[in-house]
Amino acid sequence: MNSSKSGESDLDRGDYLSNLIGKLKHRKSRLQMISRNYSNIRLILLLSEVTIFFILFFLVSNVATIISVAIFLVVFITVSNYHSKIDWSIKKTELWLNIKTAHLARLERDWNNIPSLINIIPKPEVNETDLDIVGEASLLQLINTGTTKQSVTLLREWFNVKIHGVDEIIERQELVKELIPLTIFRDKLTLHSILFSNRDFHESLLDRLLSPNEEPIKTVQRIFILLLILAPINALLLVLFVLNLLPAYWVIPAVIYVLLYRSNKRNRSKIFSESEYLLDELKKVAGVFGFLEGFRFKKDSKLYAMCESFITNKQSPSYLINKIKGSVELLRIRKANPFIWFIFRVVFPVDFYLNLRIEKYKRLIGKKYNIWMDTWYNLEAICSLANFAHLNPGYTFPGIVDNDDDKITFLGMQLGHPLIKNNICNDFSFSPAGEIAIVTGSNMSGKSTFMRTLGTNLTLAYAGSVVNADRMEVSLLNMFTCIRINDSIKDGISFFYAEVKRLKALLDEIKQSDYPVLFLIDEIFRGTNNIERLIGSSALIKRLSQTNASGVVATHDLELVKLSDAISKVRNYHFKEEIKEGKMSFNYLLNAGPCPTTNALKIMKMEGLPIEE
Repeated sequence: MNSSKSGESDLDRGDYLSNLIGKLKHRKSRLQMISRNYSNIRLILLLSEVTIFFILFFLVSNVATIISVAIFLVVFITVSNYHSKIDWSIKKTELWLNIKTAHLARLERDWNNIPSLINIIPKPEVNETDLDIVGEASLLQLINTGTTKQSVTLLREWFNVKIHGVDEIIERQELVKELIPLTIFRDKLTLHSILFSNRDFHESLLDRLLSPNEEPIKTVQRIFILLLILAPINALLLVLFVLNLLPAYWVIPAVIYVLLYRSNKRNRSKIFSESEYLLDELKKVAGVFGFLEGFRFKKDSKLYAMCESFITNKQSPSYLINKIKGSVELLRIRKANPFIWFIFRVVFPVDFYLNLRIEKYKRLIGKKYNIWMDTWYNLEAICSLANFAHLNPGYTFPGIVDNDDDKITFLGMQLGHPLIKNNICNDFSFSPAGEIAIVTGSNMSGKSTFMRTLGTNLTLAYAGSVVNADRMEVSLLNMFTCIRINDSIKDGISFFYAEVKRLKALLDEIKQSDYPVLFLIDEIFRGTNNIERLIGSSALIKRLSQTNASGVVATHDLELVKLSDAISKVRNYHFKEEIKEGKMSFNYLLNAGPCPTTNALKIMKMEGLPIEE
């Protein structure tokens, strides 16, 4: 019934990752040696050319000197290009090494080598603190492989146990299942995202630049139409003047043409400068977008449907970005070669045309941009769940079932805590609404960890992830925790009063919730004396048993176990310990019935405190 999960599959993953990390380290060392060799070659080439230059210049001829310099430049540039490619390979190898090292750390629960999220996540909510969802050594730190703040925030939202529809959870499960075998895709997406995150990206600036400039563009359009009419008229009159068929009438439309051109200079300059900024910002995300465009998804897969906005040929990011890039580069000719640009402008209002062309594709990008970014953030978050499933092949996808009015479904076979490697697993279930499990046991026996095991696996189930169980089935529940209660000197709230407020919030949640509530309460009313604690705890448990909520209450008060005699929906469980040769040990196995032993006095005595026999 109870056991420690087998680590055989994990060992296979660990051996593979360890071997791969070794190969990547060897590749990095080899590439670094090659890079040093290229550096030496470049230095030798430079010194050799300086020597040859002076010899040829003073002893041979200027022609020979020029030829030698030309040959040197060709060779030096070629070597430099290869050197740059080697250095780029070193950078990518380092990133691959960091990615795989982090995966191995996640597998081994080596928290020191799992990237921290402490600077990304704001103040956690109560459930997140109680269940170690966020913070150091948390579920979010263990699972997240995303590099963008938005993807981390999205994953956190999925973990925050806000009720989702069954269809949404199952759809996310299906996406995770498709991504589990796509290890290279997941890692390459992480690689491109890391390269992106190293660049100074201004999302708010990009949002502003993608907003349509209605009035300036309308003015540009009107003037463009007038210039299109004037340009051929001016050309025709000029030709007739040259052929002595008409006087110099061409001067009149030419003057109007120039005046119209200059009248809108400010708007055109603004559009051009904003387009340059826009192109620079779009280039920063182009690597990620280009990778998603180029990956061949199966056409009947959910991933294909999810990423379809990247795949449509004439609506893809690279197509639209390249259209803007081409127009911006043409506009840059006006500064690089004003004379040629002047000729263009005489025969055709090229500035206006390119401005309108940029605006056209900018608007197309504006319609797609949020979809692209949201898809990327969702993919990163789902890849985190898929990577978690890949690293833990012994975990399983839970079944999500619809609610019945008088029934709560919570079935867990061999449930273990995902933050603990090789932990002890237990079976546990709820069925009728109002069922309450009172868990007693000695200090350090595993009561709190057991409750977190239930809550954390439920969190994973609703996120669409695998769970640490051989089998799990759950209906839609609102989870409410009361595990880590803190007083507040700043607000003048005592520990007991903070606990009272939290339990009152539980009763309010039960009344207001659209779904049954699953509550997890650790050491109920620990902040007051034994007599009042027993009275208050008994009354609260009786009240909870009459609602559509179910849950676990962990306590040291052995008197509470007698409630099972008076309330049919109360069940007793316990954890126990053994003392052998003066040392205390725990098996962390959940047993039926009340706890037959206590260990507080034993711990005091073992640590040398005075105990009256």
